[in-house]
Parts: sequence; structure tokens; C-alpha cells
Amino acid sequence: MNSERSYKSLSVILPGYNEAEAIRHTIEETDAVLRSLPLKCEIIVVDDGSIDGTAESALKAAHATPLKVIRFSRNFGKEAAMTAGLEAASGDAVVIMDSDGQHPPSFILEFVKHWREGYDVVYAKRASRGTDSWLRRSLSKLYYRIAFSGTTFIEPNAGDFRLMSSTVVKAILSLPEKTRFMKGLFNWVGFKKLAIDYTPRERTAGETKFGSIRHLFRFGILGIMSFSAFPLRMISRIGFLVAGSSVIYGLYIMIRTLCFGIDVPGWATLTVALTLLSGIQLISIGVLGEYIGLIFTEVKNRPLYIVEKVTQQQSNLERQREAA
Repeated sequence: MNSERSYKSLSVILPGYNEAEAIRHTIEETDAVLRSLPLKCEIIVVDDGSIDGTAESALKAAHATPLKVIRFSRNFGKEAAMTAGLEAASGDAVVIMDSDGQHPPSFILEFVKHWREGYDVVYAKRASRGTDSWLRRSLSKLYYRIAFSGTTFIEPNAGDFRLMSSTVVKAILSLPEKTRFMKGLFNWVGFKKLAIDYTPRERTAGETKFGSIRHLFRFGILGIMSFSAFPLRMISRIGFLVAGSSVIYGLYIMIRTLCFGIDVPGWATLTVALTLLSGIQLISIGVLGEYIGLIFTEVKNRPLYIVEKVTQQQSNLERQREAA
């Protein structure tokens, strides 16, 4: 264990979008866990431009732990919300949790225990995906196997629920990119890690804002573009395959003509070949466009998010008890 490391304070970050129904319960449950720790703690709620009063609901929660609510001017996405929380955190370690109640706050005690043992990153890993449909499990497994083969930066079944030391947080914040795939960045920076199996709970209230196929597809594309050159490699491989097939087919036509003479070629074959090649070309241009689009976003150097308002509260537990 590093004797120079400080183990005195802890920050818990709760990013959320339209979680007014769940955020209050999550804060109160998290506060109860934090009060059992011999650490100076704080809770940071990042309201990602919600339109349902998430920030106001958070401020109504009964808590003894100091609470900071950061409200964005609009919805910038979960990656930006997590980054804002990391930048606002002052603890010697930081825990990131979902604000919908699916991440059990009791795991914070386990995280802190292993952090004190010398681990810089302690993260929760889903023990199983039994609650997902067969199709979703199969697609997820195929996605990780194909898109991230050969890289250790992306680990299946490991999400954002984790503790990171301030050293890791500083390393992540030092990375300059604007298009952030945090799941990859958490692992890219390295440091000593430990995985803990867990089973997500049911949401406290409301419906998930991150479960649609369209949203997951876009998130998956972002992950591939940020940490893998797989699409570019596939374009090259398809190009070599098509070129090789063309050469073989050309030799076949030449040999057949020499042996049997000239015949009228079929229009169906020609049409299929042209359609196939056109489709491959358009896909190739689209993949290159995605990478160029990421470069375009980076060179503009716009801020990752804009904060509309920051509200801080000390303990209001007694006041809430009296009101109840």
C-alpha cells in the first residue's frame, strides 16, 4: 500500500437525466451508507438538462452529507455528465453510480475497503445478463468479441459503477478528447484494478433513458470509433476479398471462353455485381465519414458541456425530519 496516499475523503457522483422520480430515494439511500464511513464525504448530482425537475427533486432529499447539484443548460449526454462530476469532485476517491437506484449504494463499503487495500480502481461487474433478452445478450457478446478483439481497454459486463482514486481521476481528466467513451477511458489509463461481481437492482421508479436499441446502437458505434480501427480493417479486407474474387471469376470466364467459345453473358450477374460493389463503396464512404466526423468534432474544440446552475447544500436532514 502506498503510505503517501490519502484516505480521508470520498465523492459520490450521480449523473441523471429525467430521474425526478428516483433521484431523491437514491440520494437518501446513498447518504445513509456514507454516514457509516469514517470519511469526509460529498454527493454530487449532475442534472444532464432534465425537463422533469430532477435537480429540484434532488434538493428535496433528506441528507446529512453535503450535496452539490450541477445543472446543465441542455442535455449533453451521460459521458459529459460523468466528466463534469469528476471535475467537481474533491475527494481522495470518487464513486460513480447511476441515479435510478439500480446500483446498490451498499457496494460503496466494499469499494472503500479495497481502495484502502491499495487498489486505484474498484469496479462492479455484472455477474450475469439473465435479465436481458436472448437477442440482446447475443448481440452484446458478438459486439465485444468482434469490435474489440485484441484490445484490453473494453471489458464486457463492466459499466460505470466504480470507485477511482484521485490519481486515476486526474489521469482521466488530463485526456483532451471531446468525444468521450468513458467505459474505455476508465480502463485505458491503467492503474491497479479489482472487479467485484454484482447484480443490478430494479429501477426505483420511472423508465430507463438508456435502453432503446437506437441509443445503444449509437453508443456502440461511438465505442468502436473511439477505441478500435476494426471498421477500417474490415473495409480493407472486403476490398481484397472482392478484388480476389474478381480475378478468380475473370480467369474462369477466360478459360470457359477458350474451351467453349463466346456466349452472351447474363444481365442478372452483371446487375448483382454492380449492386454489390456500389453497396460496398457506400458503406466504405460511410465508415470513413464517421471517423472524419469525430475528427471534425475534436478540432472545433467546443466545451464538453455548459453549466447553467450549481447549488450546494449542507446537511438538511433535521429540517426534512421536521417537515415530515
